[in-house]
Amino acid sequence: MAAAVAVLVVAVLVGVGSFKRDPAADGSRTTVRGVEIRGADETAALLRGLPQRGTVLGRPDAPVTILEVSDLKCPSCKEHAIETQPEIVERLVRTGRANLRMVLANFRDPARATTDGALARRVAYGLVAADRFWGFVQTTFWNQGDTREEWATEPLLRSIAEAAPGTTGGQVVVRETPDSRALTAADDRIIRALGTDATPSVYVVPRGATTGPRVSAFDDVDAIARAVDDVAPRSR
Repeated sequence: MAAAVAVLVVAVLVGVGSFKRDPAADGSRTTVRGVEIRGADETAALLRGLPQRGTVLGRPDAPVTILEVSDLKCPSCKEHAIETQPEIVERLVRTGRANLRMVLANFRDPARATTDGALARRVAYGLVAADRFWGFVQTTFWNQGDTREEWATEPLLRSIAEAAPGTTGGQVVVRETPDSRALTAADDRIIRALGTDATPSVYVVPRGATTGPRVSAFDDVDAIARAVDDVAPRSR
């Protein structure tokens, strides 16, 4: 009887996703400062040959911007970054149909009484001026810890930065600066204007506009591509 109950409990847990497979489990491994960092090779392949300007990946004159609102401590954002982002980049960004802009939210810290989400976001903003934002953000998603814990420590973030393509641990700025403060405020304004409190959220915005339709199925690249095609004619 006890064995049957145990099997039932396991089945229920699997059904609700408690044992959901970690999307980073099969990622490449790089040891930096004695820390194993995952996903550096995959991140380098994702970004290879693409222009970066600030928080925008891809051609700056693309007719549409795919605007993603993400939280570095959000598990669904991690899944999106690892499993869906490569197809978005391959089909829509590399072809010039759209560029990709990341807006970083920090919803998890207030909900969990943690502070490391703010630290990770600040480090990401500190790399914007050097156009190294995307490599750090993507590699951070590959190495995301338990959202209930303060895993994004300064030593780990420095190791992630050193493993990420084109950055070094020495480029990490953990303190708040006028630039990081301005970028935080700007992204928070965008999030308020969009009216979203969920991550990841995906919007398609015609060039020259500030808002656009939201794609409810953020992991459906076909739906994102259709939305890009729907707004593209109005941007020319």
